[in-house]
Amino acid sequence: MSFNKSQEIFTYVLNGSTLTITQDYGLTAVALLLKSGYGSYTGSRTIGGVASTAIPLGINIPLTITSEQSKYIDELLIDGSGGIIEIIGR
Repeated sequence: MSFNKSQEIFTYVLNGSTLTITQDYGLTAVALLLKSGYGSYTGSRTIGGVASTAIPLGINIPLTITSEQSKYIDELLIDGSGGIIEIIGR
């Protein structure tokens, strides 16, 4: 997999559902903004026998998740089943 510095921008409004970002999407950064209700995000990585747990988003508090410049974000679960989350990725 090669790294493309001129990545296109992904935008989406997650409304009452979930989205799992995998490396196949080719994203190195994802910005999340909970507009209403409840939302969270969870990684899939286990470290030292401790599994990832969901982290809640705060309403109108932006959050950006990035990876190393030569790697893509993989297995990031965004849960907007109880709210509306605006997503921007590159």
